[in-house]
Amino acid sequence: MQYLTQEELKRMILLSYKRIEEKKEEIDKINVFPVPDQDTGGNLAKTLEGIKKAIENRKFKDLDDLSEKILNGALNAAQGNAGVIFTGFLAGFLPVFQNKNPIGIKKLAEAMQEGVKRARKSIQNPKEGTILDVMETAATTFSTESEENTDIIKIFKKAIEKASRALLETREKMEVLKKANVVDAGGLGYLIILESWLEALEKPQTVSTQPLNTETKKIRRFIHFLSYRYEIVSLIKNPKYNEKNIREKLKSLGNCLDIVQVSNKVKIHIHTDYPEKVREIINNIGEVESIKEEDMAKEIIGEDPAKKTSIGIVTDDVSCILPKILERYQIEMVSCKLDWEEGEKLPGKDIYEKMEEAEKRGIKTFPKTSQAPPSSYLKAFKKQLERFEKVLCITVSSKLSGCFNSAHQAEAMVDKPMRVFILDSLNAGAGQTLLVLKAIELIQEKKELPEIMKILKGLIPKTHLYAALKDPKWLEAGGRITRAQANWIRRMKKIHFHPLLQVKEGAASKAGIVWAKDISEALFKKILKESQKIRKKGIRIRTVINHANNLKGAEKLKEMLKEEIKAEVSFISLAPAVVGAHTGPGTLIAAWMPLQ
Repeated sequence: MQYLTQEELKRMILLSYKRIEEKKEEIDKINVFPVPDQDTGGNLAKTLEGIKKAIENRKFKDLDDLSEKILNGALNAAQGNAGVIFTGFLAGFLPVFQNKNPIGIKKLAEAMQEGVKRARKSIQNPKEGTILDVMETAATTFSTESEENTDIIKIFKKAIEKASRALLETREKMEVLKKANVVDAGGLGYLIILESWLEALEKPQTVSTQPLNTETKKIRRFIHFLSYRYEIVSLIKNPKYNEKNIREKLKSLGNCLDIVQVSNKVKIHIHTDYPEKVREIINNIGEVESIKEEDMAKEIIGEDPAKKTSIGIVTDDVSCILPKILERYQIEMVSCKLDWEEGEKLPGKDIYEKMEEAEKRGIKTFPKTSQAPPSSYLKAFKKQLERFEKVLCITVSSKLSGCFNSAHQAEAMVDKPMRVFILDSLNAGAGQTLLVLKAIELIQEKKELPEIMKILKGLIPKTHLYAALKDPKWLEAGGRITRAQANWIRRMKKIHFHPLLQVKEGAASKAGIVWAKDISEALFKKILKESQKIRKKGIRIRTVINHANNLKGAEKLKEMLKEEIKAEVSFISLAPAVVGAHTGPGTLIAAWMPLQ
């Protein structure tokens, strides 16, 4: 075949909708980038369905007429990153055929190149390892092969072969894809479109019905972090500004900003935490034909997007889980008690700033802490049992707090206590957090609660937590060490020997002394040494860092862990108040466990 006709192009586009609709769940299942909302296949299907409705059962006077209707249909229906990016591709691809019918291989190769350029232009920050890699590989193959070959079908087959390799390579180019053991979902969608285009051109009996060999046997689930919570997609008519100016107005309000302008219409896609501000700007750009806003934090995670997980998590605030994780995975957190009447009147955004202010003013009283009461756990259990079939509660160590006992008392008051499972983390703070994060992963893998409990219990002795004090005065003031002990610690720190604390077998104890320039380096050296055997086996470690108003020290520790031993640092958070109230401002806490 040396030429494409108007009817063949129409057939290609219509078949691409059919194939994406058939395989959208396959695409959704591997969707982890740019956010793990598992809707890439659905968004592509909706975009192509809009084109289908615009051109099906209609006749067109020429290619220009057909191209115009295809673009209008795509622009009106485009959803999500993949949908808007593919619309951008079409916005570059189709205009090349103006006044050309039929289409030769040179024009088709040129159209593929222009499509990729326009798709790239539509994206705020193009990255390697995405749909663009697959697009560019296919386009380059068309350009190269068209120099010596005029057979469109042969070149299509060559382009698909190379695009398939490029898709497999996306897994190695982007850390999030490698971690999940998947290829890029958008890239898979584009490859399916290319195959459908070839299928539309070939005779039916020559079409391969074998499934695409792009997925791996096992998709690994892991903790996802939403940079921004809301997704907004809008179609604007008669915009006052061009794409560049619109991008300037919106780029500081989020990420995943995709913009495609065709004639007098512009499609905008953005992820943001400021939906009201984005809406305000959009309303001032031009005539808003449509605007859609979704709360991505409420979308369900799992292989089947319509299937809710059956296990809910309850934990206490000693675990210091980030709010975005609590919200996304619907985790209920109960609060331990912190009493400090004088502190309530002091300025400061957190307890550590208040403690520093209290010291300046000579206030001698200090915060008092106590366990979360059974009533708090009972309330959390009831709430989770309304959402989920079962509840997994992970508490701070029973040797450090009475929370474990409070949880068991609450369990006895639940109508069906057999639905509640309670795990003593035998840890606290960052260490307890690591167990909660692992529990989330296991739940997303659809494991049953007995197996989850068994795995977590096996990880407890492999979960290590260390703490380094900036100054022992807070422990001394709280009566937890003597003046002589505090002075000894100060003398040691002056010569760069830093005493460390740890949680071992559920209790607080000494963790030795480390020579280092500062406490960040001391914690790094401790983790470096203690994790050596694990890392020599090729096993990476996962870490969480807490700080008591010592973000600079926490960031320094994070960089050392990532650069020197390639550790996964899940996040940095403020240290739990019930811990920091005793250790004082400046404290750094770090925990690690093997990634298995």
